[in-house]
Amino acid sequence: MPELDSDLKNTLISTKSSQAVELEYAECDKIPVIMRIMQSAFSSTYGESWNEHQCRSMLSLPGTRLMIANCDEQPCGFAISREVAGEEELLMIAVDPKYQNRGVGLAILNKLISNARNNGTVAVFLEVRANNPAQSLYQKLGFEKVGLRPAYYTGDNKEKYDALTYKKSL
Repeated sequence: MPELDSDLKNTLISTKSSQAVELEYAECDKIPVIMRIMQSAFSSTYGESWNEHQCRSMLSLPGTRLMIANCDEQPCGFAISREVAGEEELLMIAVDPKYQNRGVGLAILNKLISNARNNGTVAVFLEVRANNPAQSLYQKLGFEKVGLRPAYYTGDNKEKYDALTYKKSL
């Protein structure tokens, strides 16, 4: 597994709204925490969230990491990513709606990018629903659209939604 910042547990990041964000890597025992965040952050309309089994299965794969963000000593966001063949893939990122637009997602992404760069990763990839407003954050951080996956997500009403693939070269 790639090297992780040894001081990540104690990383405090001040965001634009003066919200202190503490980032830490975690294990599968935190799945109930991320499930609560995911259920509040994602509407079932779009079919983006995962179930507990999917999270546990993904986190069991080599090179996969779970980063938890804490605000006011409470879990407020997370990211699941994996490093494969010199590339980092952001598999899932979610921020509790109470903390959205307060810099939590930015703090998570900046740390993920920093760790990937420090590990010699050549690029970070992610996929996002084509009408997800988070795209503006990804673009602000230098991610560029490199692909389209038609009908990638299936919502609870069986409606299909496209996914865009983004890449940030490091």
